[in-house]
Amino acid sequence: LLAPNTLPNTAPQPPPRLMPMGGSSRNEDGIKEFSLPPALKGMIYFAIAAGTVGAFSLILGGKGLGRRRVGDNGYWGPVSSSVDWCEENYLWSHYVAELWNTLTSLLVSLAGVVSFVQFSQHDGEMRFKLLAVSLVAIGIGSVIFHATLVPWGQALDEVPMLWLGMIAAYGVIEGKTPSPRYGPWLPVVLTLWAIFVSLCNVYLEGGLQIAVFHISFAFSELFFIGGSIKLHNSSPDSKIRELFVVALALYVTAILSWVVDNVMCGMMQNLPFGVPNPQLHAWLWHGGVGYASYCLMMAHFLERQRLLGKATCSLKWSGPLIVPIHKSSMNKRD
Repeated sequence: LLAPNTLPNTAPQPPPRLMPMGGSSRNEDGIKEFSLPPALKGMIYFAIAAGTVGAFSLILGGKGLGRRRVGDNGYWGPVSSSVDWCEENYLWSHYVAELWNTLTSLLVSLAGVVSFVQFSQHDGEMRFKLLAVSLVAIGIGSVIFHATLVPWGQALDEVPMLWLGMIAAYGVIEGKTPSPRYGPWLPVVLTLWAIFVSLCNVYLEGGLQIAVFHISFAFSELFFIGGSIKLHNSSPDSKIRELFVVALALYVTAILSWVVDNVMCGMMQNLPFGVPNPQLHAWLWHGGVGYASYCLMMAHFLERQRLLGKATCSLKWSGPLIVPIHKSSMNKRD
């Protein structure tokens, strides 16, 4: 006979728990924290490195791999902007330098309009409405820039991007507590910095202008991505965490498409078997970054609503739209 402490355990065992995407752990305070899927972490690191290479390629005036077709001059004269994208100029119209890049820029504005409407409907703070307005301005400026390829058009595209970065940075810094921790000084400092880099962006030329813009925007971009990752890791709502994963994956894909379009432009214009240029900057950069920005803003918005106690918010999908769901009627207005 077996001793009592050696009897086999015949009690039914619970099924093994599946590890959620990226896994979870508890911090020193016993609060559950989550982490991104390892594959997405790797994609983010790779996109940062690739984006750095792509930016330096533009700063140094490189034309990428392979022979690149630039196109003719049109209504707006010779190309005078500090960058010229991979789409062949004035191929479809004498009045529009880059037709596909121009049309798809409207997707960025559309994302901003949809975001603004949803923030307004669900009592969003001014910071989120300003983000949405900045996204609309970026799309309009991008339309003008790609249609003309002139310096003033380029400024209309890039300056709103710099301001969007500053607003996003403010949201990350002041997003952890219901009331501002740094008072009026933080918005004042960020505004002054945005004015400074905007003036540099307008008055500098060539590689120096490209460097100032990309370095400033990259810092705010990385800061916002870092804040998004931290917010993902601390969110108790699995649907919001999934939204962060989708948004970051789309954002990384958009960045990589921007890099390929710049660095490998000659190859994209001369694909085998007569395959046309896929216009990565138009469809994956404009479309991808527009939708990724919408998803990221909604994820930050829902987490902020939960922190403020306005409502415990989750979400549901309605096609491509993200619809906030109020799980409680806390502070609900009549």
